[in-house]
Amino acid sequence: MPNKMKKLTKKKNKRTISKICKDLNKKNPVMILNETPHGFRCKEIGTFSTPNKTVFGVAMTVADMTFEGWGHSKREARASAARVCLAALLARAGHVLPDQTRAKDFTVDDTTPYPVSEFQCLESKSKIEEQTKQNAVTETAQSQIERNLPTSSLFGATAPTPASKSPINVLYENHPGLLFICTYGDGTPLDSAQVPLQLAHSMRFKVVCQIKEQKFEGYGSSKKLAKLAAARSALAVLEEGRADIADSLLPSGYLSQTLADHIANLVNSKFSEMMKNDVIHSKRKVLAGIVMTTDSKVDGAKVIAVATGTKCVSGEHMSVRGRAVNDCHAEVAARRCLQRHLYTQLLLYASQKDPRKPIPEADIEPAEGGGYRLRPDRQLHMYVSTAPCGDGRIFSPHEQLQHEPDRHPNRLARGQLRTKIESGEGTIPVKNCNSLLQTWDGVMQGERLLTMSCSDKVARWCVLGLQGSLMSTLLAPVYPTSIVLGSLLHPHHLYRAICGRIEAYISSLPPPYHLRRPLLARAASTEARTPTRAPSFSVCWACTNTAPEVLNATTGKLENGQPSLLCKQSMFARWQYLIKKLPPLQQSHPDGTSVSLPNHLDTLLYNEAKLLSPTYQVNIYILS
Repeated sequence: MPNKMKKLTKKKNKRTISKICKDLNKKNPVMILNETPHGFRCKEIGTFSTPNKTVFGVAMTVADMTFEGWGHSKREARASAARVCLAALLARAGHVLPDQTRAKDFTVDDTTPYPVSEFQCLESKSKIEEQTKQNAVTETAQSQIERNLPTSSLFGATAPTPASKSPINVLYENHPGLLFICTYGDGTPLDSAQVPLQLAHSMRFKVVCQIKEQKFEGYGSSKKLAKLAAARSALAVLEEGRADIADSLLPSGYLSQTLADHIANLVNSKFSEMMKNDVIHSKRKVLAGIVMTTDSKVDGAKVIAVATGTKCVSGEHMSVRGRAVNDCHAEVAARRCLQRHLYTQLLLYASQKDPRKPIPEADIEPAEGGGYRLRPDRQLHMYVSTAPCGDGRIFSPHEQLQHEPDRHPNRLARGQLRTKIESGEGTIPVKNCNSLLQTWDGVMQGERLLTMSCSDKVARWCVLGLQGSLMSTLLAPVYPTSIVLGSLLHPHHLYRAICGRIEAYISSLPPPYHLRRPLLARAASTEARTPTRAPSFSVCWACTNTAPEVLNATTGKLENGQPSLLCKQSMFARWQYLIKKLPPLQQSHPDGTSVSLPNHLDTLLYNEAKLLSPTYQVNIYILS
């Protein structure tokens, strides 16, 4: 009889464990425990309070075991404790409870959900190790309950730790007497009767953190975010370069946080200044800019280009004469504005009697053997308010996971070429190389227009430079020194998108080209997500002009229908004027013969002019 009872008990326990496994993906952990024959008792064990939140603790007793859970509410704490209890029950039966607290990875190759077979039985040795580990965890949890202290994360139960303090709290503890002053983004006091007509998008409020004689600025879409940004900027300086990124010293691949914040502030301030009296065109979703520094110092930094935009030209509005700007994304438009500045610098030398005579105030200088180059003490920094579209953004939806390395670097979705959606937002992967072949008549008949994603274009700029193919006949490659993002910076994903996926294939590039690995950083004043419809225009400004241009992103032209100064036709006209007056760079064909300029420069076609830089074209072939 006793043996029969034991068998019945074992069968009943098996049925219970099997039922728990089936219900885990359907029911709340507390509901599952209520349906088990064991029953449970709960009691509150206290709270853990911080200036910003309160965390509740609950102790759950099942049979002779006690488990602890923490949460932002009592209900969440009970569910956390119930999950720990279920993990222990399954461990005794030789099953593993999968971690359901981790955010779902939508980039996995196999998108099937966890089946019941995921709870695989462990080998006997693993059973003993798991049981020993669970007993040790249970004893630790019981001792923590007796001392009324919160435990660390256990099977998804989150407990607060002192390391999770807000930067504001850290400042108050270490620097008593500090002062936070909040104003509007343009400096207007909050209690002013005259509210600014235009507040920069996502930069509506400004907070100045004053500690003794030092002042630190922060911007945000709310007072709370602006105050947090000011505290981050202060900590970055006061704690000897300790940045917000992982609260640890910056690795060699990161830009100084102080300089990154200054670059972001310069670009946003310039955009606010330009759009102060233009409320309609101040709306934007992505803002990009290029800042030039001298010896990577904050002093003397100047804004070269500012642009907004998230859309591309419609296929029916493409211009065979090069009078339309095909890509009006902010990063691409900012790069074309930089090219306008470089053409202006070359024009300074073309205006002299001796074009080889150095100009001290110019940003470029004559290069040895002909042509020109960017001065060695000048650096170009690109700021983008969010991660560039494509491979650099699609895998970075969560800011809180930005410091974790990529757990699945070999998945098929990683590093794919992606194209922008015509007349819309977002990108889609390129399935095969044949789809990259595009014809003019095919586009005119309705074939979807293929435009490289911004991540793919930035990857090309890190090899070919920002100057473009035309200017390569006159100017040596101009590389970005750093990339500063306003949000969604995941260093591992961004590095793969702009450098990592190509560095193994370009070990030997024809000089003077090489792979430039730009420094990365995220500004302390982060950008807030704006779930609104993107405007169909692009604002473009270069330091060579006083007023910005406003382009219709659908047509690629100005709103009055005239071509932009950034279009191919305008750029080609500048190049034709300069190539006659300036000494070109020494170029050679792949067979070693030198390149000579043709005599019919006035009748030269645009594509023929680009072929006068054979080294540039060879590198394009290598990248493709």
